[in-house]
Amino acid sequence: MSKPLAVIGKIIETAPIEGADRIQQAIVVCGASGKWTGVVGKDIAVGDTVTAFLQDAILPPDPSWAFMEKHHWRVRMARFKGVPSECVIIPGAPDMPPGTDLTEVLGVTKYEKPIPSSMSGDAVGAFPSFIPKTDEPNFQTVDNWSALLTTGNWYATEKADGTSCTAWVDDVGLHVCSRNWELREFTASGASNAYWQTARKYGLDRLPRGMALQFEVVGPGIQGNRMGLSSLEARAFSLYSTECHRYEPVAELMFACGELGIPMATALPIEPREYTADELRSLAEIRYANGKHGEGIVIRANNSSWSFKVINLLYKD
Repeated sequence: MSKPLAVIGKIIETAPIEGADRIQQAIVVCGASGKWTGVVGKDIAVGDTVTAFLQDAILPPDPSWAFMEKHHWRVRMARFKGVPSECVIIPGAPDMPPGTDLTEVLGVTKYEKPIPSSMSGDAVGAFPSFIPKTDEPNFQTVDNWSALLTTGNWYATEKADGTSCTAWVDDVGLHVCSRNWELREFTASGASNAYWQTARKYGLDRLPRGMALQFEVVGPGIQGNRMGLSSLEARAFSLYSTECHRYEPVAELMFACGELGIPMATALPIEPREYTADELRSLAEIRYANGKHGEGIVIRANNSSWSFKVINLLYKD
């Protein structure tokens, strides 16, 4: 089931923004869709029911949110006047409980990163149903994220700015997928694509049977190559057992990557302790090795039982 992109929310807290006369910071709770921070007008007060548009929502053109036209109608996380702006909050909503999904009713769609036709390839079919798609939840939707971070049973990595790929081997041979499609290695003209090129680079036909490796393809021609790489590379982040229907612990992922010679997502030295939401946002304001702002961080349990992402609010795509 797709995650809601537009929901009913309730304002639980407001705070002034230094140097701003007409706007204020607000925290909105959205039921199962989590707790988010946004920027609103001074006419919104604690207790108000509102409509919240969440990350990567594409809003239909409407006078009620005409200011979004200059943003191409897309909701992006950012900092505005120094404070977190993680969603778009619009006054008023139907008289329904917080978290009620309005995505379809309002005609909201999801933004997908564009994939150049030169690297997308020909589809064999849809992404397989027996492997989960790669889409970490935002920390704002995870109720107990703060408690999880007080344990030592997790690790943090950079969120590589590329395009997601999944590969596995069966009796037919190597299979390679983009985020939504299984791809042929070559088109009718003989052209290959970045996903297969990367899989071949690391010899992923050597993957153990029953294991699907998920990784980010990064490098020239992909999302502006923010990491400044000279060739296509991979950053592995999960190993899924198609036989046991579960993600494998990080130790198994590390072993598999060592055997295959494929790089893992870059680990970050973040210590386990109690964090505030603002501290967590600050930790996500990373830079890649070339100095450019990174997309954020991913935090995952050592046994892969849970994970979430924290977007860098200074990152612009």
